[in-house]
Amino acid sequence: MSSIPLTLAEAVPLGTVLLQRLLDDAGIRSLVIKGPAFVELGVRKPKHSNDIDLLIHPDDRERVAGLLEAARWQSISHWFPPALDDVIYSVTYAHPSFPASVDVHHYYSGVFARADAFEAMWTQRVSVDMAHAQVVTMPSAHALIFEALNKFKAVGVGQWDDTARAVVDAAQWHELAQVRRAAEELGATESASALISALGGPPAPHASPKFLRWAKEAGRFRSRIYFWRIVTRSPQSIPRVLWQQINLPEKHARWWAEAHGVTYRSRRQVLWLRLRGLVMRRDGRSR
Repeated sequence: MSSIPLTLAEAVPLGTVLLQRLLDDAGIRSLVIKGPAFVELGVRKPKHSNDIDLLIHPDDRERVAGLLEAARWQSISHWFPPALDDVIYSVTYAHPSFPASVDVHHYYSGVFARADAFEAMWTQRVSVDMAHAQVVTMPSAHALIFEALNKFKAVGVGQWDDTARAVVDAAQWHELAQVRRAAEELGATESASALISALGGPPAPHASPKFLRWAKEAGRFRSRIYFWRIVTRSPQSIPRVLWQQINLPEKHARWWAEAHGVTYRSRRQVLWLRLRGLVMRRDGRSR
């Protein structure tokens, strides 16, 4: 009897449950972020999710990588030197028999407390229903901040106020006092300032070097940011990075094509499309 393949709409919640249980059975803590979990928390409207997102403690990265690889989940992320660990905040894994990939985040862009932030969210963790099971995620206040930060990093600073208002309008849950407290726990008082203002709170002063750099890079083409980080921090890694980008493994090329809605033909085709996209982004903004 032939089996019917899972759709993405089915695979994302089911894969979320299975992967979190896989980590939990190994004693590894994880929080489900974005996707259906945030819909359940009331911080985003229902929408189609193409992948699974998990947040782990940064100290667990190597253990998680080994566990996933043992379960046939293969990394499809590009190699970058350790000097870029502060801007490369997740690793993407794909399974040959499963239609949804998973992004494993060891921190989140705009959250500057890192390990302390994870501990704060884990202490206040909640459960939501997914695929007829329970998954562990963060409280609504932290999730609303994550939802806003995810959108802030994709647009320029000049669009943050409008973006924050759109996030608030789309959410069914928004309590100013809880969001302000969550922002302090995440080290995101500055980066979530536009969201707090949209909720009626006072804006935070923008002064810390980490925030100013993060804000400057918002809306810019990420590959350019990575390239200049390598040039300034780890120039000896340039040959290896360029070689791997030119000789893109087929599994990476196929994943890139699928993620961008392109019919895959060859690695050369994907390389050409990526180079063309890089040239067309002369204004530094993501399409």
